[in-house]
Amino acid sequence: MSQINQIPDFLGMAEQLKVDLQMDAEIMGMDFIHQNFYDEGWHGAAYESWETRKQSSTYNLLRVTNYLFNSINVSSSSVEQVVFEADAPYAEIHNSGGILNIPVTKRSRKFFWAMFKATGDKKWKWMALTKKERFTIKMDKRQFMGDSPSFDKQWDAHVINEILTRFKRL
Repeated sequence: MSQINQIPDFLGMAEQLKVDLQMDAEIMGMDFIHQNFYDEGWHGAAYESWETRKQSSTYNLLRVTNYLFNSINVSSSSVEQVVFEADAPYAEIHNSGGILNIPVTKRSRKFFWAMFKATGDKKWKWMALTKKERFTIKMDKRQFMGDSPSFDKQWDAHVINEILTRFKRL
């Protein structure tokens, strides 16, 4: 007896693979970005640890309120592109580093006095009494998202594995 094999719907399989890989890219990308927060460093070509704070603290870097961590979103306008964005207004300065010039206003002086009364820390008193009109603050680069050869390698391996797994099911 002869048996007739059905020709698989390769076009349908390819379309389903694209949809599934888009969901996988969103999940793996978010996991990768969040892992950078947990590890307090950037997994690029090699792992680069973030600069430590000048003043010691008991909390993780960039994780005091988790506002930046939770502001990361993924948007996929089409099947071909997955875009990750951080909605926090200070996300870019943390991700790429830079210099901030902050004006000293009456309101900020009131805040410094309130902090001095609450904590007794002399740094707040000197900030309230300063003659400067602006504070210049250097923000260290603490990259958590961007192009990563490490992630690209993981993604390529995942895609190849998905393709091979689906062909083995035929």
